[in-house]
Amino acid sequence: MKPVSRRRNLQGLILLIALTAMVLTLINSTLAARHVLAESLIRNTLEAHRVYAAKVASNTEGYMRALQQTLQAESETVLAHFDDPPELQRRLDRVFRATDSFNQVVAFSSEGRLLAAAPAEPLREGKVFESYGIRLNLSQRQPLITEPYMGANGKLMIFVGQPLFDRNGSYLGYYGGSILLHERNILYSQLKEHAYRDGSYLFVVDHRGHLLYHPEVRRVDERVDQNPVVQRLLRGETGAAQVTNSRGVHMLTGYAPIPSLGWGVVSQRPRDAALAELDLLTLSQLRHAAPLLVAILLAVWWMSRQVARPLTRLAEEARHLDAAEVPERIRRIPGWYLEAQQLKLALLAGVQAMHSQLHRFRRESNTDPLTGLGNRREFDAMIAHWKANPQRVAVVVLDVDHFKNVNDTYGHETGDQVLVELARLMRETARDSDILCRMGGEEFVLILPHADAGGAFALAERLRLKVEAARRPDLPAVTISVGVACCQTGEDAPLLLGLADAALYQAKEQGRNRVVMAPPPRPEA
Repeated sequence: MKPVSRRRNLQGLILLIALTAMVLTLINSTLAARHVLAESLIRNTLEAHRVYAAKVASNTEGYMRALQQTLQAESETVLAHFDDPPELQRRLDRVFRATDSFNQVVAFSSEGRLLAAAPAEPLREGKVFESYGIRLNLSQRQPLITEPYMGANGKLMIFVGQPLFDRNGSYLGYYGGSILLHERNILYSQLKEHAYRDGSYLFVVDHRGHLLYHPEVRRVDERVDQNPVVQRLLRGETGAAQVTNSRGVHMLTGYAPIPSLGWGVVSQRPRDAALAELDLLTLSQLRHAAPLLVAILLAVWWMSRQVARPLTRLAEEARHLDAAEVPERIRRIPGWYLEAQQLKLALLAGVQAMHSQLHRFRRESNTDPLTGLGNRREFDAMIAHWKANPQRVAVVVLDVDHFKNVNDTYGHETGDQVLVELARLMRETARDSDILCRMGGEEFVLILPHADAGGAFALAERLRLKVEAARRPDLPAVTISVGVACCQTGEDAPLLLGLADAALYQAKEQGRNRVVMAPPPRPEA
């Protein structure tokens, strides 16, 4: 009976070791993967909201400028009928309908007397008003957009005003449009589409830190200047940050100012909402991993009855499945009987699947999703590699000339297609050993290992000529400016980006659509 008892104890011990190893490995790999994914998700969310806030800020600024330009364009027609109330009323009606942006369009004399309004207010025409907006327009006598104030109608508003002067330069008064902030206004119309079901939303503040737009309309004019993001906006900064809002909610926030208006745009999403998707993904991974775990444990239980030594070795290796050398060590374990060989193959399949998944995660985090080129992380990794393994290397930095005009004229979708086409030309021009990266926006970098200055310059010039000659009927023609830097040893590699950037700046100063070679880096003293 003693041998039987000993055999059962040995079998239980082997099974316990295998079970412990698998569970610990699963927990370790799951937590490690979740941590990596959470950090990546937070970074990507912050960057997405930063870019989005900048885009909305640019669009809002453009729209408000367009309103001012419309008022300016119609000012001559309004001025021509300033002394003819019926005709002036019709002109204001036309402006009101044409913009479809104001709650009301009004005209005032230089004494603050209401001359006409659209929609019309016959009981108020001819009356002299003393509100803040009227006094400001009469005193400033220039195109302006007021800060929020309480109008003569007792409602919170901003006013877009245009002064009127006769041919002799005498000030006659002004006209413009009011936007009521507590009602469905132009800001609401422009920004309501940016509220998402995933909890993301936008708000707009003025230069005092008061809300101009918020999805909760009742919060308009609320003071939020204690919010750290709003404080950064008031200093004219653009960026992204994790903050706790005025209601104690942890937010992933991107922000951008509207300089000409003194306003700021904030795009944000609750941090918990962003990570909720990761929690669901983690649970899904665990559910899919469970059958494989059960199968492996059954195999371990079966083989533990046959022999202890190979199982002990396999269980020990199972404690370190995330190590790169583990697959090779498992292959070296003798599998001289069927059960040991099956467990070894099962462990190898699990390790390879996990390593493949981690490799895919790393590859995706180092790849620009639009162009398929490497990103800034890929660039930094290569520079670090060459610093640790000195060799001759060249860096080519380029960006698209006047790319903002492409986006403004043809739209961001066309702009993205231009970047994709440029990436294709880069692949076509570069060598197989070259590393191609998109650093952000329209800026790209090529890393050329073992390239001298002449070869790097020639490659950059070929690329520039290809871009200049490229013609596609669905895309606008563009050119690129290029900066090139080269070093003889990897120790100088971290300096190359700065040198190439400086050369790129020179290329732009010299008229764009050209390649400039940077001087070699000076050795450190």
